[in-house]
Amino acid sequence: MIVNESIVSLGISLLALFFAGLLATKVNQSLTAVFIVVGMILQNFFPVTIITEFIATLGIIFMLFMFGLEFSVGSLFNNQRKIFYTGICDLLFNFPLGLFLGWLLGYDLMKTLLLAGIIYVTSSVIVAKSIIDLKRSANPETEYLLNILIFEDMFIATFLAFIVGIINYGHIDAKGTFFVMAKTSAFFLFFIILSKASKKFKFIDKVIDIEHTELFVILILSIIVLSAGAAAQIGLSEAIGAFLAGLLLSETKQRHRITEAIKPFQQFSTAIFFVAFGMSIEYKHVISLIPMGIFIFIVSSFSKAFGGYFIGQKYALSKRASFRLGFSLIPRGEFSIILAGVVAMSPNVPYPLTALTGIYVLLCAVLGSIIMKESDLFVKWFIEKKDK
Repeated sequence: MIVNESIVSLGISLLALFFAGLLATKVNQSLTAVFIVVGMILQNFFPVTIITEFIATLGIIFMLFMFGLEFSVGSLFNNQRKIFYTGICDLLFNFPLGLFLGWLLGYDLMKTLLLAGIIYVTSSVIVAKSIIDLKRSANPETEYLLNILIFEDMFIATFLAFIVGIINYGHIDAKGTFFVMAKTSAFFLFFIILSKASKKFKFIDKVIDIEHTELFVILILSIIVLSAGAAAQIGLSEAIGAFLAGLLLSETKQRHRITEAIKPFQQFSTAIFFVAFGMSIEYKHVISLIPMGIFIFIVSSFSKAFGGYFIGQKYALSKRASFRLGFSLIPRGEFSIILAGVVAMSPNVPYPLTALTGIYVLLCAVLGSIIMKESDLFVKWFIEKKDK
């Protein structure tokens, strides 16, 4: 009976997602924000079920796997200096701001670190989709934008592993921190060495070179899930194992085929993940947190915009391209939500982090997408004001 109710609620959720998503595409809005709102509405009709939680967990795993699949160990090493310098500039402009705001809100160290990550990381999904939709792939700032996103995703993946490791260890101290860093580094290094060896000797290509589509999909899914499980077994996040599995398979000749095979699973489970997050946001906190959410959005948007402008000027981009780079970094989404859901946040504090993140991501996803789309108008206004 419980299973039947769970399946019915899942079916209703998917139907609601379809109609909401259809409306979102008509007005060219972020699906991330819409799916969170759907979840907030659906919590009035039924709770999060075991099936929904399981699919949401798969959503995180598949999402991080697809991120890893987009990278290439070879290209990361070849372009490492530019990725590092642009990424460090972006990090220094935005991560300390999150630490300051966490201190201002009275959070403990763990929540402060999580808020810093939530504010720091740009949504790769929203930005990548906007670049394609707005036909900006050939723009001069796009190369630097992608370099920043690569650094952010790599940093947050490591940061997530570190945070989860600390949580599993129990507390933060020198010994625990060193242990988590060593464990995380060893896990990353193992996959990178395996990836490099695979590229040279082609043994993973031979293993996954299966003509039968059904068996091919089953094998890829097993690699993803086992990698996620291996990470969980040593006290890291399942998502990190999936990310590294994507990084490993990105070096194979089957990369495009893997993307096409896994994408439907990823899109379905990711949508449920955002719904589940929306269902976890309690209405009683939402209204009281809106002013703080708006304040954090404004402050962090200026930080991102001027950080991007600084990077653009450092690499001799025009003022227009530099401002476009900064405005393109404003949207937040998937990683911010993953970080907010890392640990159960106590609602009995003035600013519950899960609810605050929900408001913040909604503002960044919706307004950030609009700012990115209309960036030329903002750029014109900024340049004219600067020249006066």
